[in-house]
Amino acid sequence: MSFNDEQKQRFLGAANPHQWYRTSNNLHSQALILWDNRGRGHTTLMKDGQPVMVWDDVNKGTFLLAAFAMENMLKAFCIYEDPSLVSEGRIDKKITTHKLWKLVERTSLIPYKSRDKWVFDMLSSGNESWARYPCGLNANDIEFERQFTMHLWKRYCSMILVYRTKMEKLLSKGWTGPYGFYGKWTFT
Repeated sequence: MSFNDEQKQRFLGAANPHQWYRTSNNLHSQALILWDNRGRGHTTLMKDGQPVMVWDDVNKGTFLLAAFAMENMLKAFCIYEDPSLVSEGRIDKKITTHKLWKLVERTSLIPYKSRDKWVFDMLSSGNESWARYPCGLNANDIEFERQFTMHLWKRYCSMILVYRTKMEKLLSKGWTGPYGFYGKWTFT
């Protein structure tokens, strides 16, 4: 499908890096709320009167929101660095993935990539399967729910804060997109 220039310009209003940044912040805010509610409820699978598995009721939702927050922030960096990713009135297939490491590899703007690969891998595992769906796509694609550990949470929060700060600095300088789009944002 092809879009005219007016449609493409309107699309940039929704697809510019600031909108991805805003969505990331909103998702992260919701993940914070869920994280603060951990430990208040759990579900236990019992077999023969013995607990086999215990799930914190907010683990899956926290994982998914954090993964989506990181995904949106990474896409903000990708689009900031390469405006052509949103130039045709659609999101380029190069960044339509939920695999965070693929997004990380598309941008040179984020720090500590190699050090934090494990965080991207952990969040992607939930983003791709168990946090989003109750099962894999088939019997060979089953990955069980992982726990959002304190170590992972602290690293994720540190990363999202660093990325948010850097993106705010970039957006404060301005962003020039296709079709004459220009935006410069202030943050208070």
